Amino acid sequence: MSDQNKWDGQSKAQVLGFKIFVFILNTFGLNPAYFLLRFVSFYYFLFSKPNKYIRQYFIQAHHYSPLKARLAIYKNNFMLGQTIIDKVATMAGAKNPFKVIHKNGEMLDELTAIGKGGILVSAHIGNWEVAGQGLNRLGTAFNILMYSNEKEDVKQYMDGVMKEKKINIIAIDEETKSHIIELHKAFSNNELVVMHGDRYREGAKTLTANFFGKPAKFPAGPFIMAAKFGVPLCIVFAVKTDKHTYQFSTEKPIQVDRVRGEAQLEKVCQDLLLQYVAKVEETAKAYPHQWFNYYDFWQ
Repeated sequence: MSDQNKWDGQSKAQVLGFKIFVFILNTFGLNPAYFLLRFVSFYYFLFSKPNKYIRQYFIQAHHYSPLKARLAIYKNNFMLGQTIIDKVATMAGAKNPFKVIHKNGEMLDELTAIGKGGILVSAHIGNWEVAGQGLNRLGTAFNILMYSNEKEDVKQYMDGVMKEKKINIIAIDEETKSHIIELHKAFSNNELVVMHGDRYREGAKTLTANFFGKPAKFPAGPFIMAAKFGVPLCIVFAVKTDKHTYQFSTEKPIQVDRVRGEAQLEKVCQDLLLQYVAKVEETAKAYPHQWFNYYDFWQ
């Protein structure tokens, strides 16, 4: 977590924390890891400065009283810790009891049947890395688009524990734009690209939409990509419904025609953004404690 009012494109995870929890998961299982997490979460509840932004979220989006918002912050911190543990457990191949329920799973089959590849756009709600393991059943490759400046020690460690997993990472390189070539290859092979649509870095192109009644900026990238490549866009969410269960929900694929003119591009992207924001709001209302954006979202 960071005491910044803008997201900087980096994970704040520490490699020692990953190592400790992977050891506990592999040696003792999920319950002891969650038990230790209660103390870690309480520490963050007391001392993490970005919690002020989560407090703002509970008050602005859900109209919580100051006291209810304060109590919700601890639950939010604990839920964040759970999703990290669950992600590490799944990606490291540790023994874990997670069950994934697919809601509207046939929409993914519909997406791949179109034959153009596609974009799965989600948000920092819940834990798509765990529930998204079900994408393997589609029989098509999928790629994760992310910024390349992930902390190197964490990246190297997770590459090690994930060596059995077949996941292709496309790193965003804003200087060489090499990721554009990789994206073109992926879509040409009818592959899926997975990305988030609720965080942007300073200097990136953004679009504005009302989010819970107040203007907020969103990255334009996912929507520009869909419009310029002319590939369908599918809004997906993966939330934790109980200790051992995740729900992966899929909306109907949005068919996007390839556009060239800037005026048309702006219109198409804004329309896609409004559809996306409506679904993010709907999911956040249903699972308020699983919102994990620790910066000034409304600014």
